[in-house]
Amino acid sequence: MIYNYHFHHKLNITAISIIIILLFSLLLNTPHRLFAGKTEPASKASIDANGEIKLLYPQLVKRFYEAGTNQLFWFSINENSKPLRQLLKSKIDNSASLGLKKEKYHLNEINKYINSDFTEQDSIIALTADRIFTDAAIAYCKDVYQGNDIGHWMLYDEISLKSEAQDNQFLLTGLSNAKTPYNLLASINSLEPKDAEYLAIKKELQSKADSLSALQKKQLTTSLQFYRWMHHFKLEKWIVVNIPSATLRYYEYDSIKLRMKVVVGKPSTRTPRFAAHCNEIILYPYWNVPSSIARNELLPQFRRHPGDVDALNMQVLDLKGNIIDHHKLNWRNYSRDYFPFQIRQSTGCDNSLGVVKFNLTSPFSVYLHDTNNKNAFLSGLRYYSHGCIRIQEPIALASYLLPGKIDSTFLESCLKDQQPITLNLPKPVPIFVIYQTVETSIAGKLQYFKDVYSFLK
Repeated sequence: MIYNYHFHHKLNITAISIIIILLFSLLLNTPHRLFAGKTEPASKASIDANGEIKLLYPQLVKRFYEAGTNQLFWFSINENSKPLRQLLKSKIDNSASLGLKKEKYHLNEINKYINSDFTEQDSIIALTADRIFTDAAIAYCKDVYQGNDIGHWMLYDEISLKSEAQDNQFLLTGLSNAKTPYNLLASINSLEPKDAEYLAIKKELQSKADSLSALQKKQLTTSLQFYRWMHHFKLEKWIVVNIPSATLRYYEYDSIKLRMKVVVGKPSTRTPRFAAHCNEIILYPYWNVPSSIARNELLPQFRRHPGDVDALNMQVLDLKGNIIDHHKLNWRNYSRDYFPFQIRQSTGCDNSLGVVKFNLTSPFSVYLHDTNNKNAFLSGLRYYSHGCIRIQEPIALASYLLPGKIDSTFLESCLKDQQPITLNLPKPVPIFVIYQTVETSIAGKLQYFKDVYSFLK
């Protein structure tokens, strides 16, 4: 038997089961109205203007029931059905303690059907209610596991896309196997990160919920989402650059191996937020000056002081990449609208990129790099680059990414005019450039950072 209905004793259970399965199959493949018999319409949260179910993850719900031979999960004859519903409701009711909004998870419908005992006349409603509970459970578990609304914050994300199928299967399997309240509780609790940073932020949100300002709650909530998202990938090596704190953390699994200061973009030239990979390291890199900087900053400078080209160790290249003699150029013949050249800075310790550059796979012309201005890291407000990310300890980071292949003596020798050396990473390392205004310090204390790009207003 698959229903906890009060069937008449003469009804053929097998026939009823077949009918239910056929109904379920129909529901999973077509839109469905909730209105049937004496049951009231569901709330607006799950019903559109046409009275049709609005599931958050309809394809995942379909897969869930197909894997379970289209049988009820939350309203089955099993004695655990009602306790399972009650546990899910309890978790949803306490969503705010995790920085989530309970209204997202079909709260009105959950409250409506939590204690329902359906009759055979209500079979379609029972199927519909079961789907709503399943959709709520999937949505809640995804948010606890992967973080909520991460797409709102990230301009580019190639990491989530690669793990989406695996993540969905993991969550569906965990939910399908949770056939008792104990198992469901254990499954849900296992989804959260266990690292001390996450737990400290979660504790702050829960213990001070009544005294926190709206901004502080938003800061804590957003930070929790970032932690869930990044940690759920279970990566072997990964890098996090946090724009508000202007810091970099290097992880191996969930352990921080390296922390350092960085310089990020000023508010007018923001560092973009993205998730990509570091795929190669350049030793003694050239700095190929972006066209906007060459036209808007260097050209006016060279027109006033042509000698600065040599003083800055710059080279002038034609559009084919050939070095030309800049001493023969009359800089006043060129303007922002007409500048048929590329500017490149020679290699060495005076190079603006320093002696190490980390190339990234994002679509933005942004990378990690050393700098010739080490005093930049003395400031507490390190938001003044053109968007790229200057890092305090490039040799240390390179040594972690390529163990045994980085010669610090060679790099610290500051060789002039050394040709660039490209080192490919055997396995690209994920990098997350995020906007997290709450972190924990090395001592484990919470730190709030300025909303430097005004994203939280």
